[in-house]
Amino acid sequence: MPVHYGSKELNFVTISTPLGTQLPQAAKSAYAYKLANKDNCVICYFGEGTASEGDAHPAFNFAAVLNCPVIFFCRNNGYAFSTSLREQYSGDGIASRGAGYGMISIRIDGNDVLAVYNAVKAAHEICLSQNRPVLIEAMTYPHNVSG
Repeated sequence: MPVHYGSKELNFVTISTPLGTQLPQAAKSAYAYKLANKDNCVICYFGEGTASEGDAHPAFNFAAVLNCPVIFFCRNNGYAFSTSLREQYSGDGIASRGAGYGMISIRIDGNDVLAVYNAVKAAHEICLSQNRPVLIEAMTYPHNVSG
């Protein structure tokens, strides 16, 4: 597809049209960094609908069990491809899933640029200092973070 840009020099993997394929790729890339003793971590962006795809579970489990330095960044707008969250999953969003995998989870107001910056910065530090994955859920329009 013409908008699937990437750069080997910048370690930027191209986006993928099928939902969820980037999640296991991110976990495996982070594991490769860990094995090579590189002081790097991976960040992978996805929407809450992607967390309902089959690739999410093995990616989260792989990253947590093998202590991969990866940030899973979920943008939750409550409408995965126009499907309401009530039809996507039961429970308290995506961040609450992190505990089940043994991942640190952070839920933030995704409309607050400083909250996003600070959460990603903290997650990056955790990934590098502890070799652990971190799950960030950024609640964005039309959600209200406080309720």
